[in-house]
Amino acid sequence: MARNSQVKLALLMTLFMVLSIALAPASIWNDGSDEQSDQQGSPDIDDDGDGVVDSEDAFPLNSTEQYDTDGDGVGDNTDTDDDGDGWSDVDEIACGTQANISSSSPSDIDMDGECDALDPDDDGDGWFDVDEIACGTQANISSSSPSDIDMDGECDALDPDDDGDGWFDVDEIACGSDPLNSSDIPLDSDADDICDLVDNDDDGDGVNDDDDAFPLDSNRSAVAPVPETSNASLYATIDTGIMLGTEEEGSIAYKGVPYVAPPIGELRWRPPVAAAAWTGVFNADSYPPFCPQPDNNLGEVGGVEDCLYLNVWTPADRGVNESLPVMVFLHGGGNFLGSSTSPLNGTLENTNSTPTYEGQRLSAHGRVVVVTLNYRLGVLGFLTHPGLIDEEGYSGNYGLMDQIEALKWVQRNIAAVGGDSERVMLFGQSGGGRDVCLLVTSPKAAGLFSRAAMHSIPCGNQPYSQAVTTRNALLAEMSCQTDGATSTELTAAEQVACMRGKDAIGLVSAVSAQPLGLASGAFRPTIDGNIITGIARSLFASGDYNHMPMIIGTNGLEYAHRWTDITAAQYPGYINATFGSDAAAVLAQYPINRSDFAGDGSKAYSTVMSDKNAVCPTRSLAASIAASQADDLFYYRFHQVLSTTDRKGDGAYHTTELLYLFQHMSGDAFSATDDERFTEAAMLEYWTSFAATGVPSGDGLATWLNHDATDEYYLSINSTLELLQRAKESDCEFWNGL
Repeated sequence: MARNSQVKLALLMTLFMVLSIALAPASIWNDGSDEQSDQQGSPDIDDDGDGVVDSEDAFPLNSTEQYDTDGDGVGDNTDTDDDGDGWSDVDEIACGTQANISSSSPSDIDMDGECDALDPDDDGDGWFDVDEIACGTQANISSSSPSDIDMDGECDALDPDDDGDGWFDVDEIACGSDPLNSSDIPLDSDADDICDLVDNDDDGDGVNDDDDAFPLDSNRSAVAPVPETSNASLYATIDTGIMLGTEEEGSIAYKGVPYVAPPIGELRWRPPVAAAAWTGVFNADSYPPFCPQPDNNLGEVGGVEDCLYLNVWTPADRGVNESLPVMVFLHGGGNFLGSSTSPLNGTLENTNSTPTYEGQRLSAHGRVVVVTLNYRLGVLGFLTHPGLIDEEGYSGNYGLMDQIEALKWVQRNIAAVGGDSERVMLFGQSGGGRDVCLLVTSPKAAGLFSRAAMHSIPCGNQPYSQAVTTRNALLAEMSCQTDGATSTELTAAEQVACMRGKDAIGLVSAVSAQPLGLASGAFRPTIDGNIITGIARSLFASGDYNHMPMIIGTNGLEYAHRWTDITAAQYPGYINATFGSDAAAVLAQYPINRSDFAGDGSKAYSTVMSDKNAVCPTRSLAASIAASQADDLFYYRFHQVLSTTDRKGDGAYHTTELLYLFQHMSGDAFSATDDERFTEAAMLEYWTSFAATGVPSGDGLATWLNHDATDEYYLSINSTLELLQRAKESDCEFWNGL
């Protein structure tokens, strides 16, 4: 009887170990010899150098011949019933029997005479045995709770810290501690009674545990060691596991945290799917890769499709029970460039080397929790297609769906790092500001944030006709529109399948070659009836949006950085080439001898283009919001010119305000002037108080009054702060009437 119990226990433990390996992330499959993945289809398909491709090797172990479970000299891949008991060895191994011992039933944990592989609810309690076994229940005993390790009557899946010791049970189970008792050693892979977190080579294989997984050698961190100077505040428990942050300039940073599953393979051009949980501790110490995109010159294309990660910063000195305002930032770049760390890609190799959106100083100085994120861009984020509509009922706006899922992540998890889910401010600049505007009007984003700030935005969507034209051009470029042999048009489903089979970099590169080009935003948000239900200005004017206090504004001369060498003599030619029959009217409104140009052709043309494309559309949007008289609206114009610019007379250009808001004047990269430090401090006070209360204010600062349809107040932000009225009224009335 005792021997039978031992056999049952051995079978159960063997099955549990195999399931742990089978359910582990692909990144841990490594033979430990050459640090290349053992997964089939990897560049290193004979990873252990035995002359056999890895798909024929079983388990990630080195072997001098094909895997031969029962030692009969015949590899399992050709000897499927290796021990001659009538069952294929793969079933036996996966189910936990000893493959070199003949058995009448290869895997029958509950002794009912049925193979577990064919009897998923082997004990008839309504739960799959794989769930029960993985969680540690006895599979031959019917249970009302399929996995209740600490016998408290709660299913472990709903009670992640089932034994109340402060650790996720999945970590305890996977690492072998006794889950029936509260343990001070929650992660002990080799059962040596030394916690993995302080036992850097816990499995004795000569490799630190932060490189080990389960505990086989692996390049992927599964368990992180505790640094000698660490404290408990560096750890945070979220819904997918435990993560370990790093301390940076008075804040704790968690970088590269997955918020949804990678949008690759069949998940390309689909709504986001929940991120997988991990075991052990996730080392959140590196910025994520950027999503596929070209460089600033629209030439070289780089990035990876597995890019949906976010970064979080929280004050290092926050109290245990302190609940802080949250600021979630959406990066700019026209929805085809940029990342969670940088506004535009620049040189692809150094995208993350000089990040603009580092949140540590904003978090520490402003006592807020800061979140930045990647979202799908360009063709991968905003393609519309009838075949995609057939799959989901809508298509396009996948980048906006990513942003919504990130906001849901914040709602679920931000309390774990000291954030208040009821005080979430969504702010963005340029393309990211447009996305904030669109999400304010989206029913899918209702309740996910309670304040909004939109910087430098033209809040619009791409006309559907343009989206169709660009899509068809891309289909033809990728040979996914017609059958190459018969020239007949592929069905919508076939076109989508063809496009999903294309390389992501190839798709983005092909977009660069299209006549519409990236400069015109070849793929942008469109009205889909799901995320975007109508034109933003109309929705605001009618009051049909998610009501909340808002900040909206633009910089003094948004596009000053684009045109820097236009002479006074060349200026009329630029206007004629740009505006055609309207050129004379534009030159009359913006003559080269106007006092604010002083004969500078570059400043004159930059002003025209800034007013037309950013300043005046933003002013019109503010008027639409104010027309409903439903919410507080705070309008600004930012005029602080960087002391480092060569053209100080041009004004504050696109993205400049973010250097002040993200507190770069306090960093090592700038030798800031007193005026710049004042502006930085003022922006910090206004924006963080708005995140906290919905009203931008600060001790000793100018009172920022609400922008309404009558007074049209706006705050001029510079080294002096002035409350003014009716921003650029004459110029914007001209554009409204043109």
